[in-house]
Amino acid sequence: MKKFKTRVLSVEQSKLKQEILTQINPTEIGATKIANKGKYFYILIENVKTVVANVIKQEMLSIGADAAVAKGALDLSVDRCNVLLVGNLKQYKQLAIKIKAQPFSLKYLGKEVLELIENFNKDNFLLNSKNRTIELENKTYIMGILNVTPDSFSDGGDFTNKDNALRRTEEMLEQGADFIDIGGESTRPGAKKISIDEELKRVIPVIESVKKNFPDSIVSIDTYKSKIAKEAIDNGADIINDISGLKFDSEMAQLVAKENVPVIIMHIKGTPEDMQKNPVYSNLLNEISDYFRESLLTLEKAGGNIKNVIIDPGIGFGKTFDHNLTILNRLKEFKSFGCPILIGASRKSFIGAILNKKNAKNRLFGSIAVAVQAAFNGAKILRVHDVKETLEALKVADSIMNEKVG
Repeated sequence: MKKFKTRVLSVEQSKLKQEILTQINPTEIGATKIANKGKYFYILIENVKTVVANVIKQEMLSIGADAAVAKGALDLSVDRCNVLLVGNLKQYKQLAIKIKAQPFSLKYLGKEVLELIENFNKDNFLLNSKNRTIELENKTYIMGILNVTPDSFSDGGDFTNKDNALRRTEEMLEQGADFIDIGGESTRPGAKKISIDEELKRVIPVIESVKKNFPDSIVSIDTYKSKIAKEAIDNGADIINDISGLKFDSEMAQLVAKENVPVIIMHIKGTPEDMQKNPVYSNLLNEISDYFRESLLTLEKAGGNIKNVIIDPGIGFGKTFDHNLTILNRLKEFKSFGCPILIGASRKSFIGAILNKKNAKNRLFGSIAVAVQAAFNGAKILRVHDVKETLEALKVADSIMNEKVG
């Protein structure tokens, strides 16, 4: 018979201090100290000189934390390597102080690591769009899909008529959609490009009509073309949703900066025409992260506000079945950028493969499962076809995550 009643607490870092206060009744300072020790952060530093890697490891060990480096780093038989840091918030604060006087630009590392942890823990965001502020609080938001295309993979041809599109918008808003994403060119695997004139003809009348009838609605324009984005913004669109992450059109970054609107930067490997032709990565998460860094730098150089960015790892855009599952499983890693994360997995083929459902419209329950899992793993916005059903599932998930009624 055990002499003590013991158990491991499973409490998120943000709630650990309150749990300590409830269970133990220590001082506030004591609770804060313990809470800061309660969660370890595994931080990867890529491609540093081995001499620097060894200094970092020694400094981590000196404060009671740990670090892993390549075997060849110890005897300098490799020139560069990755470093994995393992420590809690208190230890990383100690590291920041200790390495201020170190050479090799290490004085910047401590600050960057602390910013990284702050980004990772961030859950509230403010986006600025023209004359309005879009506040994202402690819940998961829904972006309703409105494809005004004849050939989208799931709903192609359903809303090419402006009246049908307006009715669908009204339905999604009534069901609780926070955003309406309007797209005029299909980006399904193998899709062909259309002309700027054709895309304008499809999307601008719908955007005008939506904003006229629902002036408070938040509309994003799903396009990678700066001319389309400009016309959409002039006619009321609030957000640009660029599947190319500012890479297909060299003028898109300048437009985003000039118009000062939020932009969704999505990762894609290749183009819609060829993206699913055997996509290969040397390291999936590292390459997507590098892609985001490049896009954010492009926007920053153009004078844009990188705090006005939403990132989307691009489920199904140059990804295999396994790639999609890996992204969803390790989604929290992208919180390191300090940007809201958007996931668009609704009705996609990997769900069909799991459920053996060839018809995209028969993938509702699988899509809901992905939506809930994505929310638990850090997604702030979910781009979906089925607003009502997804929202109901998310209200329950959000209530569990936040321990309150959604």
